[in-house]
Amino acid sequence: MEEIVQSAGGIIYYLAEDGDPRYLLIKRHALSGKIERVAPKGKIQEGETEKQAALRELQEETWLKSTDVIVKQLLWTTSLRSNETKRGHLNKDVTYFLMEYKGDPSQVRIIEWEGYIGVYKRATIQEIINLIYYEDIRELIRTSYFLIKKEQKNLTIKQEFMKKL
Repeated sequence: MEEIVQSAGGIIYYLAEDGDPRYLLIKRHALSGKIERVAPKGKIQEGETEKQAALRELQEETWLKSTDVIVKQLLWTTSLRSNETKRGHLNKDVTYFLMEYKGDPSQVRIIEWEGYIGVYKRATIQEIINLIYYEDIRELIRTSYFLIKKEQKNLTIKQEFMKKL
């Protein structure tokens, strides 16, 4: 049986001035030759936790400092399986974390390697749904959006409660 590659990555967002999340995606050349937008991710190295690997991959692929990122929570693990022989077999599990970027989005950079060609850094939830090819990643983004909005609502309730004390 073929080994299953273990990877980790992040669904990265920052809060825009209007309070809505904006997502940071990487543009790259897909194996198909088309340009696709993806979340930063990569293989877990020996001795790393999933969270450590996700933060390292984020820093390697976007130049974001891990000190500017808050790992909010584990989202879930996607499984990628393919027996296509033209491009090779694919057996990969990717564990994704929800991460909030607290720095300046204009400072995000892309290292042009591994087919990466840039960053799409101001994507709203509506844009994301149209930009992402893979359904499981679209679902991760939808889930993250609802988690972010729930956190904002809870914070507002808490602040209103504290004002009444």
